[in-house]
Amino acid sequence: MPLNLKLDGNSDSPLYKQIVESIQRAVHSGKLPSGYQLPTVRELADEMGISRGTIKHAYDQLQRLGIVEMTQGKGTFILGQTEEDNASRKEKAMVAIDQLFEQLEDLGFTPREMEIYVGLKLRGLEEKYDVVKVAIMDCNPETLNLIQEQLSQIGYAEVASFGLSQLNEVVEKLNSDYDLILTTSTHFAQVEHFIHPAKTLGMMALMPTPRTIFHLAKILDESSVGIVAASDNFAGIIRRNCQDMGDWSKHMDTQLFGNRDKLRLFLMDKDVIILPEGYMVFASVQERELLASFERNGGQLITYDYKIDRGSYLYVEELIKRCMNKKRSL
Repeated sequence: MPLNLKLDGNSDSPLYKQIVESIQRAVHSGKLPSGYQLPTVRELADEMGISRGTIKHAYDQLQRLGIVEMTQGKGTFILGQTEEDNASRKEKAMVAIDQLFEQLEDLGFTPREMEIYVGLKLRGLEEKYDVVKVAIMDCNPETLNLIQEQLSQIGYAEVASFGLSQLNEVVEKLNSDYDLILTTSTHFAQVEHFIHPAKTLGMMALMPTPRTIFHLAKILDESSVGIVAASDNFAGIIRRNCQDMGDWSKHMDTQLFGNRDKLRLFLMDKDVIILPEGYMVFASVQERELLASFERNGGQLITYDYKIDRGSYLYVEELIKRCMNKKRSL
């Protein structure tokens, strides 16, 4: 039985999520019965013309959701669990974790000590799996969030992000714990100074997506436009990339998340607000409500989606593959 997965390359949703959601729908509708064997990662990647990493990430996500079971040497099979089964599985996990912490507390361990010992055990468990540990570094949280979301599509990459201001503090961790360190072209020379020559260091170029440019280009010259962001650094990126797009780009003010009252005043005289893609991560509930109210009352919200460009993404994929092959050869 063919899967007949239909993916939309123009969708904002990552391909791996589209695969997960499509298979979930097929399971819930009964089209994929319990025990059905899915194609191998290689087979499905070749059939759909997309990277094996994307398929692997989708299969891993399905396994975490309890939709499939992946058995080494046998294949990937539909479990057909219901949402109630998944909830029960999560509840059992939480009970087991609570019991573990209670036992450690009875033995006199502090929360910090528990964190250390559990972390050690998890690192030991990770060594059983083939993953490439990737660290990304940049000067602002918005870019880190966007890069991490994009690299999460590479299934065998385990990604962590670090602010550039942390570089002195985390340099030892970067050189000991990570297989690959990635940063943007702006900061490559600065990061390179701290990274051991034996480590793999990669550089990425980022650019706004065509969808973002299209929406920015439609802003009317007479519009009052503001930027709301989590950092001045990312607001500066938006400002630089909007130069000469219209009269509106010459008079953009910035407001940072973190002060509801200032945001309310900031929105009062604006027609358009430019926000980082994924801004919900940085906004409080009250700030989200203010932005939603602004849009309901006729204001326009434009999310500024900033992505690794195609060439850089292919380069990063190749670096990750090299790191994986190096680990497997040891």
